[in-house]
Amino acid sequence: AAGAARTSASALRDLFATAKNPKVCCFHVLFKCAAFTCYLLGRHLIGNYVLTFILTVVLCAFDFWTVKNITGRLLVGMRWWNDIKEDGSSRWYFESVADESAIDPKDKSIFWGALYVWPVLWAVMFILNFMSLTWDWLLLIVIALVFAASNVVGYWKCSKDQKRQMADWAKSQAVRAVVSSWF
Repeated sequence: AAGAARTSASALRDLFATAKNPKVCCFHVLFKCAAFTCYLLGRHLIGNYVLTFILTVVLCAFDFWTVKNITGRLLVGMRWWNDIKEDGSSRWYFESVADESAIDPKDKSIFWGALYVWPVLWAVMFILNFMSLTWDWLLLIVIALVFAASNVVGYWKCSKDQKRQMADWAKSQAVRAVVSSWF
């Protein structure tokens, strides 16, 4: 068992070390691990609800901001934000890199893997707490789940927009090639 743990730790270290942006990949995962560790230790060992709540929410907020503004831009070439107008309407903005070949496949895998696992982990915690009738922790879990799901939705929409832009670009290039061959 110890050998298997060493092998998996070595494989994980190699994955991060061979990524194009290993430090960015590390921070992409670091705040997630710190928030979840804070929740588990605070909930099961320390038992201080207020301190655990505050530290976990702050770490989740750090993770949300880091993923939204830094790691998404550096690891997958995307960024998003949502603007709420005075009339209450919402407008989504997306930025994405034009040449997706500049994105490292390992960076991309680490980004999307951690992005999708994060809300699933909190959803499992929500279900476990709900089923065990320990509802006092549900508020904290819902807050963490909202942070995590917001990034998933934002990047999913951004990815969809990037694919649409690439398809539009390909169509315009095809039309330009056809038109230029006529003249």
